[in-house]
Amino acid sequence: MIVSTLDLEDKFKVQLKDEFPGMPVIHTQLSSLSIEQLAEVEIMMTYGYDMTTEMVQKMSRLKWLHIGQSGMDPLPFDLLKKKGVYLTNSRGINSGIISEYVLCAMLNIARKTFQYEEKARQKIWASDIEVEELSLKTVGIFGLGMVGKEIAKRCKAFGMRVLGVDVLSEGVPFVDQIYLPYQRQAVLAQCDFAVLSMPLLPSTKGMFDRSEFSALPNNAWVINVGRGPLIVNEALVEAIDSGKIAGAVLDVFSTEPLPADDVLWTRKNIWITPHHAGDHFPQYAPRMVEIIRYNMARYPDFKLMRNPILY
Repeated sequence: MIVSTLDLEDKFKVQLKDEFPGMPVIHTQLSSLSIEQLAEVEIMMTYGYDMTTEMVQKMSRLKWLHIGQSGMDPLPFDLLKKKGVYLTNSRGINSGIISEYVLCAMLNIARKTFQYEEKARQKIWASDIEVEELSLKTVGIFGLGMVGKEIAKRCKAFGMRVLGVDVLSEGVPFVDQIYLPYQRQAVLAQCDFAVLSMPLLPSTKGMFDRSEFSALPNNAWVINVGRGPLIVNEALVEAIDSGKIAGAVLDVFSTEPLPADDVLWTRKNIWITPHHAGDHFPQYAPRMVEIIRYNMARYPDFKLMRNPILY
């Protein structure tokens, strides 16, 4: 039994039905399935939020789980591993647009876009505002996965000096020098921009705390497109209030939606977007379905599938 809770458009449902007549997909919500039906689920396609420990325990025949996004924070990894479930995700489908978000943020910061916008609303001819060149800036990219590599590619196109922090030590295209995570203080001291594109893991949770913000130059900006808990928010606010750093661009948060009374809303130099850096663009669903189709065609030969998750 194959179940999808991805809420796909009808055209994609028809595509899967026509291409895989011997693998019919049931498009529904898990809450609509009986205990007996859940026990028959062999392949599951979901964004992950409905895969609670209780639900996974009911899926006694589950063999392959595909996540329709890159983030997998809600999953009960220990239980899935114990059950021997093969796991894939949709990482990479939005790496290009997320990297454009990062470049957009850096360009707006360097070109003082919002200062001009504010002055224009006041009908002030602000000819004294000084702008900066990205080609003279250094960016530190924390996490050199698909997103990090695309960010590096675009930063290098603007002539920036690109440093990377990752558990991988081999060379990465468009990255001038790679450091290991324990060397991050040395990287931060050189950064005009620190970009977080890491996954949320026990080793990365709270990685950006007071010591990291203290290591940054006071003109530096932090841009987080990874996961909210990578940053200790109290330390971030302290760093901005004290002038240790210039500001932050945040697209992800520990609690989403961000509560209206959260202090992050109140700081002028914290720019907030609602976790949209890699969402709400026309190519998302087609690219996700392309990965699903590719992997369905190779099931149950897991070794040939795209985007495996090793855990």
